[in-house]
Amino acid sequence: MIRQIIRRFVVRSKAVPQLAPKRICIFKIGAIGDVLMSTPMMHALRQRFPKARVDYWTGTWSAPVLASNHDLDHVFSFDDATFLRKRVDLAIRLARQIAAQQYDLMFILDKHWSLAVFGRMCGVPVRIGFDREGEGFAHTMAVQYGPVKHEVDYYLDLAYAVGAKHVRQPKLELALSPADRRFAQRFFADHKLDVRKTIGIVPGGAKNPGQQMAIRRWPVEGFAAVARALAKEGWQIVLIGRSPGDDDVLPAMLQAVPDAVNAIGTTTIQQSAALMERCKVIVCNDSGPMHIAAAVGTPTVSVFGATDPHRKAPRGAKHLWVWKPIDCVRAEMFGGYTEPRLLKNILKVKPEHVLKAVHKLVNK
Repeated sequence: MIRQIIRRFVVRSKAVPQLAPKRICIFKIGAIGDVLMSTPMMHALRQRFPKARVDYWTGTWSAPVLASNHDLDHVFSFDDATFLRKRVDLAIRLARQIAAQQYDLMFILDKHWSLAVFGRMCGVPVRIGFDREGEGFAHTMAVQYGPVKHEVDYYLDLAYAVGAKHVRQPKLELALSPADRRFAQRFFADHKLDVRKTIGIVPGGAKNPGQQMAIRRWPVEGFAAVARALAKEGWQIVLIGRSPGDDDVLPAMLQAVPDAVNAIGTTTIQQSAALMERCKVIVCNDSGPMHIAAAVGTPTVSVFGATDPHRKAPRGAKHLWVWKPIDCVRAEMFGGYTEPRLLKNILKVKPEHVLKAVHKLVNK
């Protein structure tokens, strides 16, 4: 009902002429993967407005992946509970904080109509975001969202709306410092890991903030079976995961591969990324680590369930995904994955499917 009402009052977007912003705000609630997928858009905006100040506002869980990004001037983080728990008081406070920065142009990367309204509360004169069946009514300009297309390309569409040049081969960006790479080098040396023979497994625990959706979390038994088979083939296994919330997967993984090296819960995002950079392949769910691995150039084998890899999987010949195709267009558009067929789809992926993809990559 509310979507029908919104549709009646939707304002059709018009081109904004002669944009010359001095201060630009990019806003995204969070999710590490989504934030990383917006980095090509950030680069396009930097090229379009080289003298503007470009700031990114996102939740505290996702903010670290933007550290030292050369296309941004500032990264501001806010309490993830603001929107996830619908804290109106925190949202009002945040809107005032953003308004105080006196931005000329704001990009709102979340699709829900309430975030379009939030953008308006921030007092930024020009606001660009998505129109998901009428939900972009509060934006100054709105880009249509819906048909299956990669999320990176959707974010880039927002930049194209203000005249950014077309990006032929978008690349995710995640900055690693010399200290991060030294950490990974020492870690590999201390555990006698060979970069030519090491495969990283990121099973993702149920308590990990980025892995709490069961539809995107392949059972740990699947990862354990894959790790066991790879170890028997002579591969060294390193278990990677930033959050202590991943600890619930450790018993099964270490029982399957007692010699696996554990790095779960002991590293920062950048340190985990540096470890991934040294691995031959990363095996993971459709998750933030999948995009982190892609950003540092490491081949990935990712497991998908009710989400469409054509929207979110890393692109390129060195990235493979395993998915049993299912109609999930509406679910993907609105984030509703309650149908039993969607909830169970990831269970159709078997260890032998994932192993086949890993072998295809390592034998290239």
